Formats: sequence, C-alpha cells, structure tokens
Amino acid sequence: MFWQSAEYPEWWFAGDKATSVKLETQCSDRVWRLRDGNEAGGCGTGIRACGEPGKDLVAGTGQPATGSTRCMSINPADPEARIAEVDGKLELLVSCTPAAVTEGEGDDAVNLDYLRASSVPYTVYVRKAPRGSMRARLPEFDESVCDAE
Repeated sequence: MFWQSAEYPEWWFAGDKATSVKLETQCSDRVWRLRDGNEAGGCGTGIRACGEPGKDLVAGTGQPATGSTRCMSINPADPEARIAEVDGKLELLVSCTPAAVTEGEGDDAVNLDYLRASSVPYTVYVRKAPRGSMRARLPEFDESVCDAE
C-alpha cells in the first residue's frame, strides 16, 4: 500500500490532502486504487474501491460485481474515513474475489489475483516517511518467487 499526503498546520485555511491509496500484491498485475469522498464512485462511503464488471465476484455470493459493489475498503466501520487522516494502522476489508486469476496463456499470461476476501479486516501497520527520504522508497517485490512452478 502506498499513498502521498500533504499535511498543513491547523491555522492554515486548507485541510490535509492525500492521493488515492495504491494497493499492489506480489506476483499480480492487478493494481487497486482506493479513494475517498466523491472520487470513488457509487459504491458507498469512506475509503473504498469499487468492483469491475467481468473482473470481480462478490465473495459471499459468487455474483458478478458491478460498479456499485464495494470490493475493498479501509477502516470500513468509519463511513467518514479519509485517507489524509490515516495514521499508525488501518483495517483493510476485502469483499470480492477475482473472476479469473489469470488472463492469457503461456508466456503472455497475466496474473490478476489479489488478497483473499475475508469477513474480518486485515490489520495493516503504516509508517510516514518524509518525501524524498531513503525511508520513502517502496520495497522491491522479489519476482523470482512468482516464477516457481
């Protein structure tokens, strides 16, 4: 998970701002963007990512997800949650599964799998790093484990 934020002093007229949360998983080419406010589309309130028709299934029912299906949400118990306010740890609720875990065949196959759906949210600990610092670099995925057969 990764996002950038701008924090302003309380006396400043502008409130804190943040980009969408980018969620990537090792060995998968599927990238999720969790957004808050009106940016996220019509799949509810809070910080969330909507399902894509043809790509996602609702985990509890196996029905195809639509653009109004909330597939992922951060701090789902708080409908007023905002990315700029996330600090220390967050809860990530995954409510969908991929309709197909791969697309294509052979060397052209693309992995579309993502975190397993669960009725209990994942707990993710986060850290802040000043922009441009060595600590701000994202860890590199070890792609060699993806080729193991």
